[in-house]
Amino acid sequence: MNNHRRAILQLVAMGRVTPAQAERLLLAVDDGREILWPLAACVAVACLAQINLRELLPRLAHTAHALLPGSLLSLQHALSLLTHLFGGVL
Repeated sequence: MNNHRRAILQLVAMGRVTPAQAERLLLAVDDGREILWPLAACVAVACLAQINLRELLPRLAHTAHALLPGSLLSLQHALSLLTHLFGGVL
């Protein structure tokens, strides 16, 4: 139990607020935290929307082509296909 909830329940125990007022306070405390998850999701989607796959995939494929040994040719071909599908040239 966090400090805000504990403080509200102590106010009810001392008789300073009614149970109805405490319920409204508890809902207000909970609403503030629940809004953070949708906000974080929106920020993440906005950041991912900025990625340009037509530029990123060819660069990744070119890097992989330079780093992969000849024994991993099938992975290299798969990256080349993905690069081709997104309009890049390897």
